[in-house]
Amino acid sequence: MNSAPPTADHERLRACMALDWFVRTWVPRWSLLVPDAGEQLASALAGLPPIRDLRTAESAGNLIMALSSGPDQTERFVAANYERDNFYDTAAVKAARQASATAVAGSAGTAVADAAASVILDESLAARTDIALKGVAALTLSHSLDSVWPYIQTWASGPGDFDAKRISIGNLAPIAAQRALDPTIEELRQEVCGLYIELGRLG
Repeated sequence: MNSAPPTADHERLRACMALDWFVRTWVPRWSLLVPDAGEQLASALAGLPPIRDLRTAESAGNLIMALSSGPDQTERFVAANYERDNFYDTAAVKAARQASATAVAGSAGTAVADAAASVILDESLAARTDIALKGVAALTLSHSLDSVWPYIQTWASGPGDFDAKRISIGNLAPIAAQRALDPTIEELRQEVCGLYIELGRLG
C-alpha cells in the first residue's frame, strides 16, 4: 500500500529542519576553525532555538551577519601578502581556493541550503544563508592557506632545481590544502546522514 504524499505542512517542516541543520550544525562546525570569535559564534548559533518560522530564522540571520565581512577581509589579506607573479604564492592560493570550494560543497552546505530555499525562501533569506555560504568559504580559504603555506616554504627551500620544485608543488600543494579541511568535511557528511534519516521519517 502506497503511503500518502507529503502535505504542504510536511514539506515546510522538512525545509525548516534542513535550514536548522545548516544554521545550527553546518555553520558552527566550520566556525570552530577560527579561535575565539569563531568559537563564540558557533556556540551562539548552536544555542539558538530550532528554526521553525520566520522569527527564529531572523534570530539566526542576525548572528550569521558576523560572517559578512569575512570574504572582503580574506581577499584583502591575500592581495596584501601573496604576490600574483610569485609561483610559490600563487600555488598556495590556488590550492587553498580549490580546497575551500570543495569544502563548502562537499560538506553538504550548498545542497542543504538550496533544498531549504526551494520551499521556504523567505526564511532562508532571513537566516542569511547567502552570507553563511560566502563566510564559510572565506574562513575555509584562510584556514587552508595557513595550513598549506608551511609546506610550500619547505618545498621551496628544499633541494632540487625550480622545475622539479614546480612539479612537486603542483602535485602536493592541493593535497596539503585539502587535508586541512578533510576532518570537518567528513564530520559534516556523517551529520547530514542523520538529517536525511530524520527527513525521511516525515514521509
